[in-house]
Amino acid sequence: MSGSGIIGVVLAGGESLRMGQEKAGLVWNGQSLLARAQTILAEAGCTSIWVSGRPDLPNGFADSHRDAGPAHALLDALERLPGDAPGLLALAVDMPLVAVEDLVALTRPAPEHARAWCEHPLPVYLPADCPRPDRKDVWSIRKLVTPMQIEWLETSPARRERLRNINTPEDFERLQTER
Repeated sequence: MSGSGIIGVVLAGGESLRMGQEKAGLVWNGQSLLARAQTILAEAGCTSIWVSGRPDLPNGFADSHRDAGPAHALLDALERLPGDAPGLLALAVDMPLVAVEDLVALTRPAPEHARAWCEHPLPVYLPADCPRPDRKDVWSIRKLVTPMQIEWLETSPARRERLRNINTPEDFERLQTER
């Protein structure tokens, strides 16, 4: 797991309780949600793609604190960054409508601080040298990024629609009829 560019991280370690089955394997438009997330991160310029919470997969790694949530998974990923990586770009596996432009806007021009969309803590860009809070103080992504002087970018109604999560069978059924 190395690379000299931005590292893409797919957050795929959740239990998918509301969905009733693992989200990463759900197929939409002929592609699993995991493959879709990996593809979109690569198209956004990530030089290597990791899968958080999935040590069973290539470039996957286990969450250090099981059931601690995505903020802890992001801390795990930051701790794994190679010294030459400028940062990481994280995307939840259950966000299949995200567009390349949504991700590129978070990383270019190269931000000095964490960057995400207003009202949407994911996807998120985290610089390698960002200040990190103590794990015991982190229970949400917002709590994680606050000391990082995060830049919250304004979003549009169309972008907000692309940034939505697919959490339930009803959400996934609706997604199937949209495209």
